Amino acid sequence: MCACADQAPVVKSGMYFDTPVRISVYGHDSIYLDDCIDICKEAELLYSAHNPDSLLYDLDHRGSRDHSPLIPLINEALYYSDLTKGAADPAIGAAAFLWDFKSDAPTLPDDGALKEALKHIDPDTIIINGDDITITDPDTQIDLGFIAKGYISALIRDHLTEKGVSSALINLGGNIVVIGTKPDGREYKIGIQYPFGNGSIVEFNIRDKAVVTSGIYERRFNYENHFYHHILDPKTAYPVDNDLLSVTIVSSDPVKADALSTACMVMGREKGLEFIENTGDAEALFIDEHYDIYTSSDFPVYEFSD
Repeated sequence: MCACADQAPVVKSGMYFDTPVRISVYGHDSIYLDDCIDICKEAELLYSAHNPDSLLYDLDHRGSRDHSPLIPLINEALYYSDLTKGAADPAIGAAAFLWDFKSDAPTLPDDGALKEALKHIDPDTIIINGDDITITDPDTQIDLGFIAKGYISALIRDHLTEKGVSSALINLGGNIVVIGTKPDGREYKIGIQYPFGNGSIVEFNIRDKAVVTSGIYERRFNYENHFYHHILDPKTAYPVDNDLLSVTIVSSDPVKADALSTACMVMGREKGLEFIENTGDAEALFIDEHYDIYTSSDFPVYEFSD
């Protein structure tokens, strides 16, 4: 996704959580942006499932550190797992870690290993009691990739608003959160990426909203003439196999937008649309393999890009 404003903002950018981060603030100096970058650095050392120095990695490998700082985000992940009936599942780590979408010579995980991992995708094995986290299955591992960027962007938004920022744009690898409007009072224009292409397929205006897109074109590889992408179905441990290219969620809650974009990709268009129509503070735009667009009833009015 992309967004733009007319007046030059103060901007900070970098690479965190293996994704480009760009935070733009209007009408304030860079001190608040330094705080935002610190939030990103701290979050990477908390929520990364792949960084051996992170707290989540320590939990997944049954280390002895105090894991209580993870509880707020894990609670959110468990809530959305229950809400979506497992379409988004924090216990998917045992399967997700078998896939490598960064390799220069990718191969498929062993089918037997994936079937074994499926036995350990069970959010009920993740028990939170006070400040303690217990995973009752020794082979269950947690992966918060479906929700972490939304949670972190909410932390950044809340920090900026507490400091009096009234106009800002937060972009965590395509997870967009806007505060207020542009300095001239106009809403932010957001573009949804053309799947497998350049530029935007549609554009629409928002204020004080989060916009998150999950798409099968983001991390992918071809192997023996078959296409594989990073959005896994917790019920199969394989990439989701339906006719969707992407799902975009608009919500005032960045956590909800992030979690439901993945969940609706897993659900598919029909079930996903039905789910969104019965969920408050969430609207969705689905793009299928024919590049046809379907939206929930109150999705923002959009226009096709040139």
